[in-house]
Amino acid sequence: MKSDTISPATTVAFGEISVEEHSVPGTALVAVRTTRHPDFDRFVLEFTGPVPGHRVEYVPELAQDGSGEPIALPGRAIVRIIVQPAALPEESGGPTAPAVKDFAVFRRIVDAGAFEGVLTWGIGVAEHTGVRVVELDRPSRIAIDVQHAEPGNGRQLLQHGDRSAGVATWQWRLNQVERLNLAVDEDFGARTDAATRGFQRHHHLSADGIVGPKTRTAMATALRL
Repeated sequence: MKSDTISPATTVAFGEISVEEHSVPGTALVAVRTTRHPDFDRFVLEFTGPVPGHRVEYVPELAQDGSGEPIALPGRAIVRIIVQPAALPEESGGPTAPAVKDFAVFRRIVDAGAFEGVLTWGIGVAEHTGVRVVELDRPSRIAIDVQHAEPGNGRQLLQHGDRSAGVATWQWRLNQVERLNLAVDEDFGARTDAATRGFQRHHHLSADGIVGPKTRTAMATALRL
């Protein structure tokens, strides 16, 4: 059974850019999908042949292959994925971009086109955070992981009325631990406040609705981060 899980032996560090050069003519992209993880979101591209060369990096703007027209993406940063040499299956025309909703960091994924053996995809993300790319086999895949924005650092606080990528991460984590269905919308509103107080009570903390060091530590422990 195939799995998109990265084993400890193949785990790589998060960084700013990933470039791998492979010359494998005949490889076709046959599937794409997304998965959520406790501290990162993952986009997977699956191929019929060996993993092709790829370049994954942050860019100020995403352009449509061929025309060069800019593609608008929601979020505060854009991750561009270039795969080459690779093609699309002739019989299907290739996979369609997966919809993303209530992801901590992914805001939208788009297919930016196929042109002369080069496939381009883009991800609008909540914030400029770490990225890593891991090659997987049986079947051949590239997994692109984008770290979640931290819900505060040091003595920084999140509380009612805040709006940020860190709030989205906190909402996602509350959903996992408290088995909730909060909208991951970056808005620390009344529902997020109530859910935060509930989490704090369950972990014997002061139920003040403020996400500070003790509350973040309790969440990290609950998620085994």
